[in-house]
Amino acid sequence: MEFQSFYIKLFVLVCLVAESIQGTRQRIVSGSSLQGPTPRIVGGTQAAVGQFPYQVSVRVNGKHICGGALVAQGFVVTAAHCVVSIPSSFLSVQAGTIDISETGVVSEISKVTPHPDYYYDNDIAVLELSTPFNYSDVVRPIPLANIEAPAGEEVTISGWGRTTNGGTPSQLLRYSRSLTILSDKQCARIAGPLNPGIQCLSKEKSNGFCDGDDGGPAVHKGVLIGIASYYSDGCGSASPDGYTKISYYREWLDENTVTPTVPVLIP
Repeated sequence: MEFQSFYIKLFVLVCLVAESIQGTRQRIVSGSSLQGPTPRIVGGTQAAVGQFPYQVSVRVNGKHICGGALVAQGFVVTAAHCVVSIPSSFLSVQAGTIDISETGVVSEISKVTPHPDYYYDNDIAVLELSTPFNYSDVVRPIPLANIEAPAGEEVTISGWGRTTNGGTPSQLLRYSRSLTILSDKQCARIAGPLNPGIQCLSKEKSNGFCDGDDGGPAVHKGVLIGIASYYSDGCGSASPDGYTKISYYREWLDENTVTPTVPVLIP
């Protein structure tokens, strides 16, 4: 019976991971189908070694499924939908490399803390590392936003997701600076009323995040302002991408992480 129970759980886990990788998560808002997760930065540029030292790969049995951001030696922030149904013993985090196939530095996960009100909204989770990372030129945390970033400002996103809708995941880390912050009112006019914890980022067609970029960082002036949550009308569409707004969840994040008291400057 124990073996039977184990294999049932393993089968369920494999199905969950397959669902995550294939990007079957959907939501309808004002007639648009919002999907995630899927793997890529659409229309992006290859990153240089050490350019995004906070970027991590969240992995199941050593295989990349989502992105994340290192916010302290022992803590990573990612999207709840990436990890909520997966036992921590199957999860690990890889940092310190732009090549998804390289080892970099890897830590197993000792604790997964999804937001208590996660269902579709409140799509954020904290991963506590079994072995905290040592900081270096290629491994460094990023500060968390205290306040909302101003509308109209440029944002940088990064990840190993697909580079085209339905395409293959990227072997090397890619990034894009083509996204722009929308105010809540601007976003509501385009996509309808949304949870106040969502940060909309606008972009031109053939840009944005895609499958496998889920949980990855959106950064404004060296500060983490968002975590990739969903896209609408297929990745790379002209519709805004939805990111979990860090400033909205800052109190909860402070309660569930041990972040640096001195800001960490990201070049």
